[in-house]
Amino acid sequence: MENHRLVPGSEGDNSWKDILNQARRTDLLADEDVRRQCLQIAPGDSLTVPGLVIEFSTTITPGKNFFGRTLAGGDSYFPPSYFATKIFSLGVALEGYKGMANPAANSGVVGSAGGTSPADPSASFLDPQALAATPGIYLIPVGVDSMRSPPLGDGSAVRTWAVNDVTIPLPFNIGASAFSTKALYQTTDSLTEPLFNLRKHPEFRPVSTTAAFSSSIYGGGGLLQQSEYTNTRLVGRSVWNSKWKLVIPGYKLLNDPNDGLDRFISTVKDIKIYLVTYSYAGN
Repeated sequence: MENHRLVPGSEGDNSWKDILNQARRTDLLADEDVRRQCLQIAPGDSLTVPGLVIEFSTTITPGKNFFGRTLAGGDSYFPPSYFATKIFSLGVALEGYKGMANPAANSGVVGSAGGTSPADPSASFLDPQALAATPGIYLIPVGVDSMRSPPLGDGSAVRTWAVNDVTIPLPFNIGASAFSTKALYQTTDSLTEPLFNLRKHPEFRPVSTTAAFSSSIYGGGGLLQQSEYTNTRLVGRSVWNSKWKLVIPGYKLLNDPNDGLDRFISTVKDIKIYLVTYSYAGN
């Protein structure tokens, strides 16, 4: 609740439901950012795609928390003494979600790492508020990335970029596919694939609690490794972005997307972002 500053109890729950209802959309495809950046978000039946689009911004600013609110007790922030703080992987926890099957793991491996394997599945389908056990969501950056310049002494400037995440076709037909009939890359017409085509973001699985994320993120030799149940699609992007969109399609919650959204709004009490990052001080 670091972003919206909601008070605990029924009053805060009602305000949270109002926020989710305001984020509700009758058709996600009407949102240009969602349509351009979310991979295969439409189920292919030519119908509307009801869902949630939750917008927020992030920052690395002295005296502010991660969401740009005045820093208060219990808040989190990234230190501005590092000129660049980037994403290695991220995950999302939907606290209060009913019916979630947090990804199962080998109990021996998890136990040796100090974790606990998920409990055996229960009859969640009997719960009138239960949702799909393996929902899919999207998190897309649609604003500008910001970082500081490497510091000279105690001074540095904030710099921003509009990042275009695009593809470049292979310079030769490495897979012997039908994309090219030429032996070498000669012009932008060498391949039938579009040059600088936008790389879309695939969905990933959330969990129901941050306890599902592994606390062990360093491997042998101190190398950074992907934490359990996180997604590396945004690797290299700055954690500081002027606008993010968390996209939750209703049909990935239940067969009836509107019923799924109703249950989601009624049960989910908080949404938490879990980040595994790496930083550069530049000193």
